[in-house]
Amino acid sequence: MYAAAVPATALREGPHEFVVTLFRGDSTVTLPGGLHLKPTEWDYSGRASWTLNVVGPATPLRLFDPGQDATRLAFTRIGDAGRRGLFRVTLSEITGQPVFHFELPVDARGGSPPDYTASLVIEDRIKARQETLAGTVALHVRLRGLGERQILHVTLMEDDGTSWTATVPVDSAWSEPAVPLTDFTIGRGVLLPEGFPGEWNYWVGPATGRGGSGDRPRLDRVERLQLSLRREDVGGAAVSPGSYGVEVEWIILGFGRLTDQGSRR
Repeated sequence: MYAAAVPATALREGPHEFVVTLFRGDSTVTLPGGLHLKPTEWDYSGRASWTLNVVGPATPLRLFDPGQDATRLAFTRIGDAGRRGLFRVTLSEITGQPVFHFELPVDARGGSPPDYTASLVIEDRIKARQETLAGTVALHVRLRGLGERQILHVTLMEDDGTSWTATVPVDSAWSEPAVPLTDFTIGRGVLLPEGFPGEWNYWVGPATGRGGSGDRPRLDRVERLQLSLRREDVGGAAVSPGSYGVEVEWIILGFGRLTDQGSRR
């Protein structure tokens, strides 16, 4: 196992690419391409590299990017055959960016599951910003509903299963609501991926000793981001396929101070 530290002053803010060259005796290999050359040699032709972003303390942390993350999601199972998530990635007519189309499943009889959740592991992203998490003030979402009066439940699940949930009501117009961390209350997460359909071993409650009146989200322990649609939010209204759900363009954690209007400073 190898490790290296780069001084903070060595790189400017922005996107970077890097390779690692290993030396052992007269042998040289540059990764990730595996070429037996150094990048400084005139005939080095490697194009493979790793990427990283160098950011400042106030740079937002992107938790969900549909273009990169949609295939990494785990979904609620719908019966024995429903192992794959029901979603699609489209392009925004406004920004041209990838959009996650997420709707409440409806069967031929008009029935829907009590809860339909998409879950994404974000542990590595959280750990990459450990030093600045104390400055987090809100979660920001760019989204719209598939119709009027739709509700998206957003949950941050910690590594001990303790989950914090906030509701985001939307209509069919695009919006970018800021959800203050103080709006997240103790809730139930979902154990995904699940081995069986239905609600057996499905819900995850707070860990022992967690969820009391003085408890708060521990962002440094957050492991998963979960997006949920719930049948109870529909009420007694009939739901047709594609009529209830959301489209999400991005979700970020914002650092700084919220104004009264919900923007950051």
